[in-house]
Amino acid sequence: MIDFIPLSSYTPVFNFFILFLVVIAAAEGFSGSVFKPETRSFNKVCGAFIAIAVTLYMGLRPITPYYFGDTINYAISFYNLQIHGHEFTVASGGEWVFNSIMLWFAANSDVHIFFLFCAFVYVGALWWALVRIFKDDYFIPMIVVMSMFTFWTYGVNGIRNGMASSIIILAFTFRRNIPVMIGIAILGLGIHKSMALTVCAGILALFVKKPKLFLYGWLGCIVISLATGNLITDFISNSGLIGDDRFSDYMTGDTGDTFSHEGFRWDFLLFSAIPVAVGSYFIFKREYTDKFYIWLFNIYLITNSFWILVIRANFSNRFAQISWFIMPLVLIYPYIMKKFWDDQPRKIGWAVIVFYLYTFYTYILH
Repeated sequence: MIDFIPLSSYTPVFNFFILFLVVIAAAEGFSGSVFKPETRSFNKVCGAFIAIAVTLYMGLRPITPYYFGDTINYAISFYNLQIHGHEFTVASGGEWVFNSIMLWFAANSDVHIFFLFCAFVYVGALWWALVRIFKDDYFIPMIVVMSMFTFWTYGVNGIRNGMASSIIILAFTFRRNIPVMIGIAILGLGIHKSMALTVCAGILALFVKKPKLFLYGWLGCIVISLATGNLITDFISNSGLIGDDRFSDYMTGDTGDTFSHEGFRWDFLLFSAIPVAVGSYFIFKREYTDKFYIWLFNIYLITNSFWILVIRANFSNRFAQISWFIMPLVLIYPYIMKKFWDDQPRKIGWAVIVFYLYTFYTYILH
């Protein structure tokens, strides 16, 4: 356990480390060296070390009731399993993969190794996915992913959600190998059931490949949400369609993780609109036809549309994350995968900075 860093400074240290990495990534862009062989070689090795360092720092954090959100609740569940594990049913709640992992570590290891393993899955699956997508150019996309203001939160607070999100992204990279993609996706669903929406969106987007249709649907959901208020949220939470008590709690209850204020979140809607604008620019304006990118863009639109419909829910950040974890890929993918401008490295430098601004405002300026 890393206990030599003051608890009050633990998360800020991570945030300033990410700021340092953003500066490096932007500098590579502005210097024009992003795609040079020597830079690629350096970034390939450096990226692996960063992934390991983040895994260790995140996974070996102290366990305290005052910091790191639900870490303490996971720890309490872990200790209860050590005492009453023989009475525990792995299939309880439907998240059999995560339950099996926790039960095994409770019986054979300690809570710190358990959290380290969770961090390894969260960061490691993302790293593997980015390497599969971007090959030797994965460094800057990895920095964009880690600079999202939700990245640290879903590593230390919404742990199951974070692990499942990373595994689903990894599953998507096996789009041309359907059996493998399905197998990995099942593991993700077994860690957190909320990923069912993402999986269903992925299946729908495999067959319906018209981004304009999903874009109009996304815009239509904004109108519907504004017009209906809480009606949709109340209907879904009371209908039993999801079959999960936690879902209703996120809609109306008290789970200790609410936004700073409720109601229609124009700030987060504008934040969610950034990848919509970026994706629309490349697909419609620049006629970018990359099938994998269009698929991801459509998945983002579908999942974010659902969040817009329940945007007034007390804990709609839980649903926003279902789409937001795809956001960094939608933002950075075209910049890395195809040349659009003569000064593309410089454009990448500016993109890294712009994409980081919300996190900078939230965690550094505050």
